[in-house]
Amino acid sequence: MKKNIVFFTHHIQPSANPGGYRIGQYFPFFENRGFKVVHLTTRANTATLVRAFRAADVLYVQRLLPGPARQFLVRKFARKIVFDLDDAIMFGSKGENPVRRRRFKGMVRMASAVFCGNAFLKSEAAQYKSQNVFVVPTVVDTADYPLKTHSSLSGSLIVGWMGSASTLKYFLDLLPLFRSSPPSTCFKVVADKGPDLAEPSVSFEKWSGDREKEILLSFDVGIMPVRNDLWSLGKCGLKLIQYASAGLPSVSHPVGVSSEIIEEGESGFLRKDMEGWKEALERLRLDNSLRARMGKRARAVAEEKYSLRVWGPRVADLVSDL
Repeated sequence: MKKNIVFFTHHIQPSANPGGYRIGQYFPFFENRGFKVVHLTTRANTATLVRAFRAADVLYVQRLLPGPARQFLVRKFARKIVFDLDDAIMFGSKGENPVRRRRFKGMVRMASAVFCGNAFLKSEAAQYKSQNVFVVPTVVDTADYPLKTHSSLSGSLIVGWMGSASTLKYFLDLLPLFRSSPPSTCFKVVADKGPDLAEPSVSFEKWSGDREKEILLSFDVGIMPVRNDLWSLGKCGLKLIQYASAGLPSVSHPVGVSSEIIEEGESGFLRKDMEGWKEALERLRLDNSLRARMGKRARAVAEEKYSLRVWGPRVADLVSDL
């Protein structure tokens, strides 16, 4: 007899992956474990939620911080609960937020297991739960990513950033770098909307799901600028994982998960300031063999630590064993 697993998520999913990197790609693994998969969003009415929660052997709540009424429904009707988070949702845009903190605490305490996208998020959840709090990184199907061939540059070094318009502010933090880099280094933004920026060294290409991996291969280097703040500490580094899967070396600030994904000097560079970023990119521009070597190592790290092949069975096992 099949067991029921109900995924409960926000109704707005990222345009880059409507199924969600932490949701949809795991469905086949649960189905292989004998689960019937149901996916509900916050658009569902109360009666629908109650029926689904009652029928669920496992309720898998992803990234939501339900208010008191819906937390009551979860607590009353769900048998086993997985609470999954891949952002610092316990904080607001200005830092500590009492309402978010209270809702986060409630979800963690009622959960049978908590899946956290990185060690910082695990440390937040561990304040309220001593067991069954796991780091489950955001992963990709590395087999779907063709590998970059790093040949000698025939033109400029293409430094790529891929993300959503909502996070362009981090890219724009590098404005001094754009203006001080040599003409032989060009920066490429790939997003649903381009930056409001008139810089000759910066180009824009609209993101396309069909062409995403092909676009990645147009990069020579991937970048992920972040800020040293609470929200950045909660980031799970999807950009870096995608770059690595495509065999690209990366440059990022040494903040949060970037320091875990990038092996300094082996798969990329971690640099604190603009001079450090400029030096790292210049080294990569001048040395094709360095880009190739780092890209190869980055791909290996992605396959070992951030691949669906590794984590699909693990996540399904963790849930099956609850």
